Amino acid sequence: MIDFSAINPLVGTATALMVLSALWFAASRGLALMMFFQQEEYDDMRFVAWLKDKQAYDKTASIWLIFAAILSAVFQSDISAAVRAEVSILPLAPLALFAVGIFAGIRRSRATVKDNKKPLVRTDRVKRVFRLYMLLTLAALAAAFWLASFAPKGSSYSVSFEENAASWLDTFNFLSLSHDWRFAAATILLVGLFQLLPFLIIGANKLLEPYEERVKAGFRAEAVDKFKKLAPKVIAITGSFGKTSTKHILAHILEAAAPTLATPGSVNTEMGITRVIREQLSADHQYFIVEMGAYGPGSIARLCLLTPPDVALITAVGAAHYERFKSIETVAKAKFEIAEAVFKNGGNAVISTDGIPMEHISERTAAVPGNYTLVGSGGDISIKNYQITAEGVILDVVEGAEEHTISTPLYGHHQAENILMAAATARALGLPWSAIKGALASVPQIRFRLEVSRDSGAPTVINDAYNSNPVGFAAALECLDVLVKPEGRRILVTPGMVELGALHEAEHERLGALAAKHADIVCVVTPDRIPSFLTGLEANNDGTTTVMAFSCQEDAEKWVKANWRPEDAILFENNLPDLYEASVDF
Repeated sequence: MIDFSAINPLVGTATALMVLSALWFAASRGLALMMFFQQEEYDDMRFVAWLKDKQAYDKTASIWLIFAAILSAVFQSDISAAVRAEVSILPLAPLALFAVGIFAGIRRSRATVKDNKKPLVRTDRVKRVFRLYMLLTLAALAAAFWLASFAPKGSSYSVSFEENAASWLDTFNFLSLSHDWRFAAATILLVGLFQLLPFLIIGANKLLEPYEERVKAGFRAEAVDKFKKLAPKVIAITGSFGKTSTKHILAHILEAAAPTLATPGSVNTEMGITRVIREQLSADHQYFIVEMGAYGPGSIARLCLLTPPDVALITAVGAAHYERFKSIETVAKAKFEIAEAVFKNGGNAVISTDGIPMEHISERTAAVPGNYTLVGSGGDISIKNYQITAEGVILDVVEGAEEHTISTPLYGHHQAENILMAAATARALGLPWSAIKGALASVPQIRFRLEVSRDSGAPTVINDAYNSNPVGFAAALECLDVLVKPEGRRILVTPGMVELGALHEAEHERLGALAAKHADIVCVVTPDRIPSFLTGLEANNDGTTTVMAFSCQEDAEKWVKANWRPEDAILFENNLPDLYEASVDF
């Protein structure tokens, strides 16, 4: 039995201070890591790959703590004893190094959170994972200090301990701590713990997975019940690219005919759709437009069980998210799960002949027979002519023997295809061309998707910052030629694209060659990511294109704003998530 009355009041003070400071460090670092874990959609393996790629392990605090442990060990020597006796402040040096390391590490964590373009969204799931992470950290800290208590005591200095208080609570004393072997042991154990913090987040997430699945199941059941009662007509949209823009255009057309709800922004996951149903869908909504994202084979089929479609759209099968699927064939099969679902529901599928390679259309329509409307070249509804003007897209559309001219304030040849897909879907739902053309004349621009803004005395800005893909990138470059004013310069700012997998190098080289033809100044962000883009750019540069390199988007934007002219047209093509752009230095 320990006689706590015999313990010096200072006994354990340093231990408590070390534990509290380590917990503070863990909390600060945990919030920074959770931010990136959330961006990786709580996917453990992708988060581990990100950690490895960015080397996002603690360095700053760990180096200082290692120095503190070494200095503490030095104080064990007989040589240092005389020095310690003469210079009483020296025993506190390891403590000072320890404190500097902890606070420097906390500062690095806070700077990472502050500079992040996409802040951590503190959802209920984030709060649950973070709380469990902190409990695991506390348990690991307790284990570390308990193990450190087995290290031998160092030479006493200034304050002596009562021998009968030899428990792990008596491990440290505030003044004698810095020349105690137990301090060195605890410090080294903390270094190891700091390296494990990312994996404690993963562990917390894993432990909570069964609970999270029950929560999801409850929300999903609630959404299914509500959806069955309201029974709106469902239009489901998927595609490697173009789905969000097509959804936006279609929602505007249908809203002019009847109350319409569309999943907002890029919400396209099961829980995202579930939340929209639970919180926004009402009895007034006659149409419900659902964007469906494919994160692997079977994911769209599952979403279609939640909201069985009456009409389905496939905008494209291509390289976007190629990294996840590894082959275009796999992408095509995943996307056509939406056609299987709509045919089971007695509906029809609207598919793009321009966005889907013909061999995949032939293979998939044979494998999944049903009522298809082919849209695009050689299809049931097609574009005869189109032009991109300073005021937007003008296209002549043919359906059977009818021909219609549509004008919209949107930009880019890929938007012409999106407009056609939205119009064809509206036709499949029974809307007349007169209503479709009237609605399209006033369709609002789509935020961050070839969004054009013009201010008096300022250049024309083309904001195509969201989720770039090869087709959209090429279309955006063409818009520079149309929107630049006489005597103006065509300026491109881009960090390239992501998730192209094996196509990364080839697609970037092709677009680099296009950039040389359509831009006078190219600001390349994170050039180390896209060397082939620079290769294509340099090979096709006749000397009239100026190429500049920047380590981050912010620096490129600062340069552009400091040097632009009112006559210029500036294209911001993509804006990388922090997962790709951020140089994480912990």
